[in-house]
Order: sequence, then C-alpha cells, then structure tokens
Amino acid sequence: MENSKNILVVGAGLAGISVATQLIKAGVQVTLIDNDKNFSSRVAAGMINPIVFRRMTKSWRVDEFIPFLKSFYRELEAETQSEFFFPIPIRRLFSSEQERGFWLKKEQREEFEPYMEKVTESDLNFSQAKNPFGSGRLKETYYVDVNSFITNTKSWISSKSRLIKEQFDYNQLTRTNYKGTKYDEIVFCLGYLNKSCPFFGELPLDQTKGQTLTIKSETLPENTSLNRKCFMLPKGNKTFKIGSTYEWNDPTTHTTIESRTELLKNLAYVIDEEVEVIHQEAGIRPTTRDRRPLIGTHNKHAHYHIFNGLGAKGYMLAPLISKEFVDYLLNGVNLDPEVDINRYYRRNNQ
Repeated sequence: MENSKNILVVGAGLAGISVATQLIKAGVQVTLIDNDKNFSSRVAAGMINPIVFRRMTKSWRVDEFIPFLKSFYRELEAETQSEFFFPIPIRRLFSSEQERGFWLKKEQREEFEPYMEKVTESDLNFSQAKNPFGSGRLKETYYVDVNSFITNTKSWISSKSRLIKEQFDYNQLTRTNYKGTKYDEIVFCLGYLNKSCPFFGELPLDQTKGQTLTIKSETLPENTSLNRKCFMLPKGNKTFKIGSTYEWNDPTTHTTIESRTELLKNLAYVIDEEVEVIHQEAGIRPTTRDRRPLIGTHNKHAHYHIFNGLGAKGYMLAPLISKEFVDYLLNGVNLDPEVDINRYYRRNNQ
C-alpha cells in the first residue's frame, strides 16, 4: 500500500520508532530525526505484564493489546532478522494473606482466565524465594530486549526511509518546512523532553525518574521473573535486572545511593542472599496523571501532532496505540477519547 504523504517524526525512542514503523508499513515516506541520546526507552525493562498487582486488576485494554503486540513484535523480528521478543513467566509472591485472597477470587472469574494460572500446592510452597503467603503465576507475559529492539528496528527504518541523527532545531522549522524540506505532517515523539517543545510543552506530561540495578545472584531462578516490591528479570549467566524506583522530583539521569539502597531493601523481601551489584542506571519515564498517553493534533497547528506519554507499560501499549494513531493521521479514524489530547484542550476552554 502506497501513500503520497511525507511525514517527519521527531524522536526515536519507543514512541517514535513505533510510529515510524507503522507509517512505513502504510507506505508513507518517513523521515525520522533523533539526537541518539535516549534516557527512557533504552533503560526500560521492556516487560509486558497484563495485571496491575497493586489493585489486582487487568491492565487497561489488555485484551486488545496482547494479541496485537505479539504479531507486531514477531513480524518486526522477521523484518529485521533479529530476536528481541521473548516469553517470560512472571510469578507474583503474595505480600499478605489478603493479597492471596484477592488473587484466589480473581482467578475464578472468566475475564482473568487468560492471564492467571490457578494457584496450586506447589505455588503455595514455592521454595526458590521467600514465600510466606504463597504465590501465583501469570500467563501472556513477555519481555522485549530493549537494546536489540531499538538498534535493529532503527536500522530497518533507516533502510526503508530516512534516519537523521541530529538534534532537532525549532529555529529551522517554518510551518511544515524543516531545513528546506516540506512535510505534510510533523509528529513529535519527544518522551520526557516534551516540556521543551514549544507546541505541546504545556500538556501535563511528568518526568518520572526510575532507577534499576543489574545484579549477580546464585539463588534467584533464571527461568522466571519474580515480583514482590520490585521486579526481577533474568538476563542470563545468573544476572538479573532489578527495578524500579519512582522518583518525581529529580529529572536527571544521575544514579543515587538512596535508590540503590531502596532496591536492595526491596530485594531482601524476596531473598536473603547478599548479591553483587554489577551496574546501576537511571532513566526518565514520560508519564501522565491519568495514566493514559498523550496523542493527537495541536489545537491551532493542524499539521503538528504528538505521540507521547506511554509510561511504564510502554512496550505493551505502543504497538496498537501507534497503529491507531497512524489510522487517525492518514484515514481520519477517531482516536480513543482516553488518549486524545482534546481531553486537556476541552478542560482549558471550560
């Protein structure tokens, strides 16, 4: 399928890569510009979990997201001749008798059956970690090897369209003309740097810092991701990614001893082992107060658009949400009202 539009996408994190990929599939001429400094998508764990443990509820639109993302990532693996999408069992270690009770009630409900295994005696007696209240196993859980995904998909995009590695210069933008090239549409996918965008910077997108550790452990299981107080993602050779913190008042990518201490304290709820810390890193998530992405068109500049705010569950949301955005951009299909930035424009005009 061919489309005559020429579209500029600014930012090549998860959001920009997903939009550019969907545009290329739709036959659009795409230019993707990026400064090659990503402090969010590359430090994310890339885990896909259908359940919100805190409330023991299904994630928003999970029944639509899971089937679509499996096709999206597997097709991209074939296109890029690489591997980055993997199933990973997740075991939730219950933190209390009450949480176990919540799980046992939810696992009986039809809408939870695709995502929750029925708790067995072996789950209650799981012995590879501290397990005083038992545990439950999830289904339809995956992780994306983030570095492999970004590196290989950007290379594929470069082979199909234009990929420019430079800092976007707003002074070089006049309407839809950027550095002498005219574009039909411009899509800003700036992640946590959205506040610096003169067109969308007023939208309520927060810079939420998160830190993770890479540790070496002799006792954690290497075939399952454990979850209690933090997640533990096996990375091979007895190494694990442990995360993540949520920090709202520090929009820097500096690691801190306080977060290292917090993560190790949380890990102590799971194992007694004194682990070796191999690496610590920090990233900034683009998050919103209502936990929904910021997507749509500027209320005064009809050719300027935003695709942002994917948050901590970005690797689950991005495939389908980016497809819906491209359908909106090219074919006028309405956006989900929960993601449409008109929800903020309307409030401001009331």
